[in-house]
Amino acid sequence: MRSSFLKKIIFLLAIFSFPLSVFALPGVKSFLPDMSGQYVYYRDSTFERESYTGFLYYDEGTYAIRYFAPMVSDKKKPLAEKDIRILFTIDASQDHVELTGERIISTVTPDDTDIINYIHDILYELTSRRQKVTYFTDKTAVRQDYEQFGGKVTMIFDALIPIFNLKSISTVDGKPAFSLVTAGQLSSSEDNTFFDFKGMPLTLVDKHHAFKQKKAETANFTYQTENGINQQIELDSQWKQSMDNLWLLGNSAILAMDVIPAPKNSAENRLPLLIRRMMLGTENSYPVLAWLSITKENNKTTISNLHYKPSTESVTQDFKILTTLKNGSIAFFTLTVFNEAYTKNKAYFQKILNSYRIDE
Repeated sequence: MRSSFLKKIIFLLAIFSFPLSVFALPGVKSFLPDMSGQYVYYRDSTFERESYTGFLYYDEGTYAIRYFAPMVSDKKKPLAEKDIRILFTIDASQDHVELTGERIISTVTPDDTDIINYIHDILYELTSRRQKVTYFTDKTAVRQDYEQFGGKVTMIFDALIPIFNLKSISTVDGKPAFSLVTAGQLSSSEDNTFFDFKGMPLTLVDKHHAFKQKKAETANFTYQTENGINQQIELDSQWKQSMDNLWLLGNSAILAMDVIPAPKNSAENRLPLLIRRMMLGTENSYPVLAWLSITKENNKTTISNLHYKPSTESVTQDFKILTTLKNGSIAFFTLTVFNEAYTKNKAYFQKILNSYRIDE
């Protein structure tokens, strides 16, 4: 857990060291810019079988769209796994989707023609419907006619979600038709997390990382940054300090804190950008966005969520606290705990979360 965690923190700090260009879908003015490598996946009820449609943003003129359906092992009606991937280039100077090229980057058969046509249609449809929504900085709900989903639908948009800002589409009777499942940020050109996605289990269980509390002495730990900001946390002796601002609880949990300096030029979307980055998945790890919780109180934002890592069949509870300081800096605190350890010791970890303090 430690190496991937550190990569995440380093990358997090790096993206706020450089100015971001404002990229968006054709004809769409978005509150937050999309970054290269950001992706989203939706559970798609267009199909009778379990299906997912994902979108990957390379740059303002290049996208990948993937349709994935897991294998169905039903003896009466077995279905093979379906994985179709198409790379699209568009004319970014236009205010509508105008394709300049496409390349199928997966194996397909003549039986896949309908799905390939659907992939084309969904790119046009979701862009067109996003264009019809007025500028927003938080969440908004709109009613639109969408024949594919039976007529009148409610579309929920959220500025924190990359690409289309789309959270869900539900039918007139409230049933989910197109629902956000996960979203992430690729770390490099070698990161295959988007194309490795195999769906989200209905039941998320982690039975490999137990933790048993022991009676142990507690102490306050302080991490002081160069600009004199003190971040404090109360931990017991079961935790081992690995760096000035990082602690480990065996193989069960990891905790870190730091401060992102104030930018030279103020930006109104700096905190939302950081919240978006904090809620996205990292390499080989998928946030379960149905569990995402974001709460705000005064100058503090708390983000909590589950993360699923299929390669190790593990699930983690992830907590992040962002605090806007008087000098414009943002202090962040993060605690990641394997789900088995957290659920059986919830009060223990909540006490740690509640002990976090900042002294400016």
